[in-house]
Amino acid sequence: MSGEGAGGGLVVSGGGSAAVASDELFTDAQALEEVSEQLGRAVGELARIDARVSAGLLRRTDAPVSAFEAEAEIDRAASLLGAAGSRAETIALMLRLSAEGYGRAERLAERAVQELAARLGYGIGMLLPMLVTVMLPALPVAVAGLAVAALASLAVPGWSRRMPGALGTWLAENNRVLTNPGTVALVRAGVMSIDDVIAGALRMPPGAARALGDEGAGITGVATSAGFFSVVGSRLGMLAETPLLSREVTAKAVVQRDVHAPPSGLAERIDRIPQRTHNAEGDAVGSHVLVERYSQPGTPDRFEVYITGTADFSPVAGEEPFDLTGGVTGVAGMPAASIEAVRQAMADSGVTAESPVQFTGFSQGGLIAARLAASGDYNTAGLFTAGSPIGQIEVPSTVAVLELEHTDDIVPALGGVRTDYDAVLVEREAFAGRDTPEGVAVPSHDRDEYRATAVLAERAGSERVSDVVDRLNGFSAGATSIVSTSYVAERPAP
Repeated sequence: MSGEGAGGGLVVSGGGSAAVASDELFTDAQALEEVSEQLGRAVGELARIDARVSAGLLRRTDAPVSAFEAEAEIDRAASLLGAAGSRAETIALMLRLSAEGYGRAERLAERAVQELAARLGYGIGMLLPMLVTVMLPALPVAVAGLAVAALASLAVPGWSRRMPGALGTWLAENNRVLTNPGTVALVRAGVMSIDDVIAGALRMPPGAARALGDEGAGITGVATSAGFFSVVGSRLGMLAETPLLSREVTAKAVVQRDVHAPPSGLAERIDRIPQRTHNAEGDAVGSHVLVERYSQPGTPDRFEVYITGTADFSPVAGEEPFDLTGGVTGVAGMPAASIEAVRQAMADSGVTAESPVQFTGFSQGGLIAARLAASGDYNTAGLFTAGSPIGQIEVPSTVAVLELEHTDDIVPALGGVRTDYDAVLVEREAFAGRDTPEGVAVPSHDRDEYRATAVLAERAGSERVSDVVDRLNGFSAGATSIVSTSYVAERPAP
């Protein structure tokens, strides 16, 4: 069971700052700064009182001794309050400097791990041809064994579903393997070094590989690696996404209704993200995209777009556009059916290049939202994502961006190391100090867990978080009419 108070504490970073720390540290620093300001105002008030007392003493020649003693006490109190205010301001500054120092150290450590992973990946790539040569004599035996196993499996009803299901069952029974910050860190480093493995296998000079990779100009990286797998997979009948399929995607409105109020806060936004799932009979239910249109006399209509996550994890593209193929293609920055479906839904709802728009997405939906926000094709005001692999997508700094990630969720790690430091990132280990539920492969990626993190983020005292939340909430303020439209996307099977 998920719980708002369960799991680890929040860690806040980004917002154009190098500081990385728990929300408690930022809250303490902010509270000390407020105390310093209040003490400063008190010192000012005492100074005004002291001035009036001094003026009265100057006008009198028979002032009692107690009046002079009172003036001395006022001076003493002002001095103590001033010293306390300076001390509070100094401690607050030290807290913020420590957070910035930790953030810089974390980036340096992250950079060092990335460099090490790149070198290791390049070495593995160099050894790949030799490993293939060594294993080549055993290849016919292995292929024959797989063929016999496949023929035997044909006699078992539903064998094609049982094989992937066996892997899913094992992961569900051993979900601590994936629900682990260490595993997530390894996956993130591994994702970042795939391009180095490819460079090594192609015998690219080491200097050129580093210069082109993430450690250099960033020409190759997570996106090019995802593109490589997409191209290679398409040759094997998997991860095949073509422009023709993308153009043929159609988004059909299924529900249109009036909404009484816009969302207030992060948890309500997660609640409005549509869910595309399958029922017990295997039929798809739910929608992919929800577009809310906010109208107000005298102002252009504003829109908020909510996008679901991956609905089909099969590596073979079918009629479901929000599938594994769409996820890999989206990470690669290539045309994806799921992205095209959202574009069509937006166009059908009346969104133009000039329309103010905000995006909210979960998992692959957040990936799509970030791609659209970064595309420059829309007048994007805000972006909110949860559990999305968007580490390498940089959104314009003028956009209010808030990202939720669980450090024990493997899905965000598939987007690689984070490069957009203008976005505010809220992290939390979802299952710190508590047991993982049985029967779920990646419980830390559950929407309810992210909703719990959203609630904690809203309650946190971090000014960086509250500033972005205020901007997201203010987007739809004053709307007199709100119309919500849900869309289902369809793609013909290849």
